[in-house]
Order: sequence, then structure tokens, then C-alpha cells
Amino acid sequence: MEEITFITEDGVKISGNYFKPKKEHAPVFLLLHMMPATKESWNEFAARLQEKGFAALAIDLRGHGRSTDKNGTRLDYKEFKDSEHRESMKDIAAAKEFLKGQGVDISGMAIAGASIGANLALWQASIDKDVLLLILLSPGLNYRGIQAAQLAPHYSGPVYILTSEMDATNAAQSSRELFKIFPGDKELNIRQGNSHGTNMFIQEPDLIDKLLEWTTNKIYKY
Repeated sequence: MEEITFITEDGVKISGNYFKPKKEHAPVFLLLHMMPATKESWNEFAARLQEKGFAALAIDLRGHGRSTDKNGTRLDYKEFKDSEHRESMKDIAAAKEFLKGQGVDISGMAIAGASIGANLALWQASIDKDVLLLILLSPGLNYRGIQAAQLAPHYSGPVYILTSEMDATNAAQSSRELFKIFPGDKELNIRQGNSHGTNMFIQEPDLIDKLLEWTTNKIYKY
């Protein structure tokens, strides 16, 4: 793992953990954390992806972790308005530009996101034809104004939705509704318990194996 940085179009310095692939032109995952977590919440999943031959980049979204500088001004997600959270789409755009310089297969990008990161991942997939696969952990119908139900019809690739039945954010019901809307290849896995986002990996480490198996089958099909 290598800690890297890059700058967004509006001057935010984004910190990321980059897991280099074993070979050039490898398929690549972009990993988006939940709030208030950081890029490190994806470390185990990213390391396992690397073992399977993928490249993986987990980033601290603006205002989180080490991504707190914008042109010399300190950012704190706790002070963000909803519109400022949605500016994280610029972090994703800059992450994609970084990956373009790494010799990976950006035309077959996958994105995994947790909580608000799931909604951001879906937003990107709905507008970016390079995104061929999605993993959504505990998505919401409306996180900070990111309206998932309006975005889902615009993404037709494979999507895996993972959530907990007793999640306090009502993510299970949101996931059921989203699952109905997605037009393409889709899978819904609702677990017992109340874990949210990447915390599900802590409660059930075997979930990583399930996601990796599903991902490998889908990615190498395309």
C-alpha cells in the first residue's frame, strides 16, 4: 500500500491509499468510505482485491481523514452543508484522473461505497460509462441530497447491495426499494444485525469473500 495525494479541480488536497496491481492494465476499484470513517475502513477489502489481481484506490473524501486542506483553508465534514458533501464528486473525478496515470484499465472501473459513499458511487456510475460494476453498502434513498432512486435507472451494469436489517438509518428498506429500480444484473444481501457500511465486515468477515467471489465472476465476464 502506498499513500498518495492529488488535487481536485477546486483545490482540495485528497489523500488516498493506493494498492498497486501485480500486472499492468489490471481492473481497478475505487473505494469510498462512509461518514465519519476514513479510507482505512477499506484496507482489508482493498488488500484482498490486490491479491486477486486488482488495483484499488481508497480515498479520504474532502473534510475527512487527511483530506482537509482546500487552498490553505481547513475543511471539516462536521461543518458541511449538504451541498458541500455533494462536492465530493470532484474528489471522485480527480481520483479517476490519478488512476489514468497508473497504467490500469480505467475503462472497466468498479466502485464500492459505504453509506454516503454508496450514494456517491451510484451518482458517478449514473454519469460515467467507464464504471462497469458497483458495490453498495448501506445505501440510502437520500443522503445529503443525493437522490439514489433518481440515479439508479441510469446505471445498467452489475450491482451488489449489502445492508443490515436493523440498520438504524433504515438502509434495509432503502436497499429493497433501490433493488427494484436497478435495470441490470443485481443482487441484494440483507444481513441480520444492525451494522452499517464497512462495519459489516467487522461483524462478518466472510462477507469480504462473498463480495470478492461475486466481483471476480462479474469483472472477468466483461
